[in-house]
Amino acid sequence: MTRIKTRARAPEGKRQVLIIMDQEVIKSVKVAAVEDDIKMSHAVEEAVRDWLSKRKREKATAHGA
Repeated sequence: MTRIKTRARAPEGKRQVLIIMDQEVIKSVKVAAVEDDIKMSHAVEEAVRDWLSKRKREKATAHGA
């Protein structure tokens, strides 16, 4: 009997996305995630959240808020 490979389901409240990044960046993130004992997806999500927060602060400063 052959086993059919199925995709893992995303945890509740999460969605899977496909992104294309430089292969050296991917390698560096994988290594750092292993060193920090976290999932690569967690590292990428944290980086994106930090970027969004920084972007929001910069926009608020630019608009004099």
